[in-house]
Amino acid sequence: MNNMNEFTGKKLGEVLAFCEVGEETFKMGVEALTEKLGAEFVTDYIERSNMYFESVKKFANDGGVGEVTMAKLESTGAKLRAMRDMYVGDQWHNATELLEWSGFFEGAAIVHFALVRGVAMELDNSDLLNLVNEAIDFHYQILEHAEGELESVGQDRAK
Repeated sequence: MNNMNEFTGKKLGEVLAFCEVGEETFKMGVEALTEKLGAEFVTDYIERSNMYFESVKKFANDGGVGEVTMAKLESTGAKLRAMRDMYVGDQWHNATELLEWSGFFEGAAIVHFALVRGVAMELDNSDLLNLVNEAIDFHYQILEHAEGELESVGQDRAK
């Protein structure tokens, strides 16, 4: 499958960054997120983010764009961490703040995975397409869950 170009390698690197930073964020906010969402939810997020990371990395390496992908992972990861850290600040104990951040993060993950879906469609790579569709569904589920949790917070705090 050595038919991937530089654009593809970069897009794969971007989604790797979302996988890595998402997993890292849940680990850094594990206490607050576990209290709010439950241990199973947090563990599933971390495990699935890691699984998507390893799978996408394999596609990049198999496609001959591993170096481009890993370089883009580093630069995009740095941007995501800077945005996250500016937004969250010292509020790692505050699940509401972390869930508010997830609105930006999960939405951005979805659109970046959508670019890779387009790549998979153009390359007629059903394995990559299936993985990306699953990841997009996963991130939509996280976004919807965060939305519901935040709506409840709004109701509780408006009392």
